[in-house]
Amino acid sequence: MEKYNRSAVVPSELRVKNLKTIFGIVFKHQPISRTEISNHSGISKPTVSKIIRSLLDDEFLIEAGKTSEGIGKNRTLLSLNPKKIYTITADIGLDNTIVSIVDLSMKLSNKRVITTNKKLNKFVGEFASCIVEYLEKKEENPAHLVISVPGLVKSNLREAINIPLLHWENIDLAKLIEEELAKKGISIEVFINNDAKLATLAEVSLNPELPGNQQNIVCVLVKEGIGTGLFLDGRLYTGSNHTAGEFGHMVIDRSGPICSCGRKGCWLTMAGSRELEKYVKDSRLDEYIEIFSIGLMNIINALDPNIVVINGAVEKYWNDIYPALDKKLKQHNLNNNPANIKILSSIFDDRVGPLLGGALMSFRKYIQKETG
Repeated sequence: MEKYNRSAVVPSELRVKNLKTIFGIVFKHQPISRTEISNHSGISKPTVSKIIRSLLDDEFLIEAGKTSEGIGKNRTLLSLNPKKIYTITADIGLDNTIVSIVDLSMKLSNKRVITTNKKLNKFVGEFASCIVEYLEKKEENPAHLVISVPGLVKSNLREAINIPLLHWENIDLAKLIEEELAKKGISIEVFINNDAKLATLAEVSLNPELPGNQQNIVCVLVKEGIGTGLFLDGRLYTGSNHTAGEFGHMVIDRSGPICSCGRKGCWLTMAGSRELEKYVKDSRLDEYIEIFSIGLMNIINALDPNIVVINGAVEKYWNDIYPALDKKLKQHNLNNNPANIKILSSIFDDRVGPLLGGALMSFRKYIQKETG
């Protein structure tokens, strides 16, 4: 039986496409039966069975019980094997950094919180010490270490162009951490990525509320600032320099507060989590909704998405914000049929989304390497 591993003949383009599709469906809907995989993917049952057989043999998948699907025999459910591989992911925030282990079944465990030291060298040392503590209890190293950052990242997924909240600019963060870990006798490949992009990857890959046929999705992450991730024409859109989606720096009030970018009235300086709490405290939530909706409407009119997913601080007041926000967006939408656009609250909180997105990024690299 032909297997999809590094020693096998390079799979055909169709087989690679089918393999990627099946992995994507299992990630999103596990546990899931072969029949359901075929129904979701449109791939024939014999082809699905052949690929599943190979993935079971290579221990990417495990059987996870049985279920009845109407008349007939019970069907075997399949899940990704949590013992196959794990990764370590981290989300750097202004005040603290969250670190977690994630296994292939996308379960977070051993979550830890460390203070984010604003001095880069001290942060690197403290962060590396945290990773060492994780690995003392593990027999094998993780697939990768993936770090989510609130700023611009180069396309090599190793260097940060600018992390304005921490005043870190033009740093090879991945290399710094790898070198610090090497001093402690640990060799791990490190990657970094923008938090909103990773949150978007988690949303489109793991949120079962997002239909598979929705091809254009905008995810808005409201933290100390505002980040946006773009899933356009069926794939994560990063632009020519991996910096696409910086709508937080869209100017919506030229007389507004000064932003870290040097301009006045950027959306993120007027509608971040701290600003939201001030408006709530002063009983002026309607003013916040107006400001937030201006930025969101500009994005919708520019990109014409099917779905907008909002993650972060806004979710705390979702029952108050959503009705007014939805009304404003439908009133000022240039689309002839604004009812087709759905505004959804994320199923993840603002820290979990980037952590899971980082794990997905790691596992995709691992699976690609292992399956050819």
